Formats: sequence, structure tokens, C-alpha cells
Amino acid sequence: MAKAQDPMKPVGTWEVRHRIKIPALVHAADAMVVERAVSALPGVCKVATDVEKHQVIVRYDATQSAYQVIADVLENTGFPPLDSWWSRFKGNWFQFSDTNARDNANAPPPACCNKPPK
Repeated sequence: MAKAQDPMKPVGTWEVRHRIKIPALVHAADAMVVERAVSALPGVCKVATDVEKHQVIVRYDATQSAYQVIADVLENTGFPPLDSWWSRFKGNWFQFSDTNARDNANAPPPACCNKPPK
């Protein structure tokens, strides 16, 4: 029997998954609004919401989108992310890793066979 794959697990090289706490996410209607708004962004592969845990789980391509863009869309929709020191710390880390992934994706290929270029 084949094991079912988690649909939120990143499959591409530059895909990332982040869980974002949203205190205002309390009803199924709120979840639909959040899913629709975030899914419309370029590079977003999958969005799932958990109303009981007040969080949204987003899988996206870090070369096409960024955590800050998603956080801005959530805030403009009326569902800002949790504003605690830990969530701000995680948000900054997410933004750093997105920028790092984007820079690595756009970097030139390494030299062949570990030989320095002439």
C-alpha cells in the first residue's frame, strides 16, 4: 500500500511551507476569505486553514512570492498575523530565508569540477 503524500509538504526545490497564526480567524467563512485572498497571489501552490488553531498554512515558491507579501495581503484582507515578539521573530526569519532562496535561485551556476574560472 502506497503512503499518501502530505499535500502541504514542499515538493519543488524553492517551495516553502509556513504556518501563520491569525487571531481573527474564528469562522469557516473567515477561512474561505483568507484562502481565496492568499491563493490569488503568484507563486502560491496551496493554502490550508485551521480555524481551531487560528492559523493558515501556506505552501509557495520562494522565487515568486515572499512571506511579507502574504502577510500584507492578510492584513489588507482584515486578518493580520499575530503580533507577538515570537511571531515577529518568525516572520523576520521567514523573510530572510525567502530572500536567501530567491538569491540562490538567481545565482550563476558553480564552476565545473571545482576548477576556478580562468
